[in-house]
Amino acid sequence: RRAEWPTPAPNVYCLLTRWAEGPIYRVVSLKLKIPLRLHLPLLPRQNFNGVSAVELRIAFPDQTTVTVKVKKNATTDQVYQAVASQIGMDSITANYFALFEVVNHSFMRKLAPNEFPHKLYVQNYTSAAPGTCLTVRKWLFTTEEEALLNNSPLALTYFFHQAAGGVKLGSIKPNEKTNQLQRMAEQRKMATYLDVARDCEGYNEIVFPHCACDSRRKGHVVATISIRHFKLLACTDNGDLEDQVISFEWDEMRRWDTDEEGMAFCFEYARGEKKPRWVKIFTPYFNYMHECFERVFCELRWQQEVEEEATDKDNKNCNGDNICSKVIGVPGGRGGG
Repeated sequence: RRAEWPTPAPNVYCLLTRWAEGPIYRVVSLKLKIPLRLHLPLLPRQNFNGVSAVELRIAFPDQTTVTVKVKKNATTDQVYQAVASQIGMDSITANYFALFEVVNHSFMRKLAPNEFPHKLYVQNYTSAAPGTCLTVRKWLFTTEEEALLNNSPLALTYFFHQAAGGVKLGSIKPNEKTNQLQRMAEQRKMATYLDVARDCEGYNEIVFPHCACDSRRKGHVVATISIRHFKLLACTDNGDLEDQVISFEWDEMRRWDTDEEGMAFCFEYARGEKKPRWVKIFTPYFNYMHECFERVFCELRWQQEVEEEATDKDNKNCNGDNICSKVIGVPGGRGGG
């Protein structure tokens, strides 16, 4: 097999042999005539019908980790399915979580279904914290939907620890409820803690790193997405927030798309009798932003279905073919988003 080995010094020659404990350089100095052994990492074992098997360490909100063995070319969905299976997560609960990349301590990017986590894992191996750049996070905006999972110990644990982490980082702002949440956390009253936290500013809200926007000549914007609205917060080129905030209601959105070449997310909105307007946000996370929009509208349709079922006792308006069905056969974490 071809592999990239360290280049030996000019005064030595090398024989690569495979020993029981793995590949070893047998190095013999031309000057000293002394044989040496340099142990190298084991190559990936060949299995999965000839495709190399690799191990990926995945982190969770409660600071635990698991290691899964998957194909080297396994996609996000395949890796997530392996993770869900290993930790015993049922297919219903799996719809409310997904596999994310740890970009930094305050921003996680959801992996696209067709990405290759191992490639990302290798690229970030030396810089990832703590020990891995892959983590399972909540993939849900609707607090009412989240509360229905209180009977799932696994979901409740992850929801609690992710919320507590958000409070600690400042992305969730409890304000006068800070001491109350601290007492509940110490007493491990996870369900009660979440009942209080869900009413706090920033809960189930995704905040993107600041970036340029064509609606702003000078400075950048910070985009935030929640089930209630989509906001653009004005900021400086360095990310320092300013006073101006533009808030969009979801029913104002008309269309949205991505610009692959321009690395931008685009959306069209309309207000009142005004002519619809396109806005372009130049962010390297344009695909993730697009997926957030899709997920929000999917969850809004869930809410609409619940309201329709409540007013239609005969369920005459139910459609079993809804593409946003919350129950999928294979855990993929996408949920129709």
